[in-house]
Amino acid sequence: MHLSKIKHSKFNESGQLLVFFLLSAVWGADLFFRENYITSVNQLWEGYPHNQLPFIVKFFFIVQIAYWLHNYPEMYFQKVRKEEISERIQYTTLYLSLIAAAYFLNFNRVALCLLVLHYVTEFLYHTALLCHYSEKTDLSSSVFMVFDVLFVLVRLGSITLAVLTFWIKLAQSSQPAIDVATGNYNSNFIRMTCLAAVCLTQAGLMWNFITFQLRKYREKSASSSSRKPRSPTKKKQPAAVKPIAAEDLDSLPEVDQNAASENGNVRARRARK
Repeated sequence: MHLSKIKHSKFNESGQLLVFFLLSAVWGADLFFRENYITSVNQLWEGYPHNQLPFIVKFFFIVQIAYWLHNYPEMYFQKVRKEEISERIQYTTLYLSLIAAAYFLNFNRVALCLLVLHYVTEFLYHTALLCHYSEKTDLSSSVFMVFDVLFVLVRLGSITLAVLTFWIKLAQSSQPAIDVATGNYNSNFIRMTCLAAVCLTQAGLMWNFITFQLRKYREKSASSSSRKPRSPTKKKQPAAVKPIAAEDLDSLPEVDQNAASENGNVRARRARK
């Protein structure tokens, strides 16, 4: 593939993120089945605080934090273009802050569920991007179609799960103040902050998705309208040559009169042809 510098950078970024999202989604799904979270959804909030983690679950979150933390120096070693640095810093900081907050506030079970759902859609997205950069348009359009449907469902499911956990279930065992010694952060302020963070993140992702789809629709409409066949234009008829009036011809000198009369005859013949 002969890619430009911009596409080459995007191709490398999507390739790296695709592998990470795939491994993390498979690993997280395996933890769900291994810890029996999938059979009983109540375990996402029952028995809080969940500060006694199995080693494999704790290792999963440490790897997640380490990966997003290492993205900052990696931008320097990869020589990322200045135009792309701000975007990468934004989504890296968002991932790092949300995952670290869920880990240290002992909301790791609901965070694990949200991460698996989100990573599946991100895996499909970067798969479609790689197919697009590889000029496999048919395959990329099919993957993008699956991604569009799954993206909306995951956003709705994430908001529903966050409301069910933070607004309804954890409110039943809420306490007036946090207890750092026991790791219990189930206070009204912490729960509402976590719920707002999840909902705002999902709303921001959905807003970007909607604006992208609208821009894509407008571009497609503009391109289709520009391809419409145009009506054939009529050929312009040669302008009629006005004969020189007799009084104007008489007012010229004799030499000019002869030249003007000859030019008038020639132009008249050309116009008739």
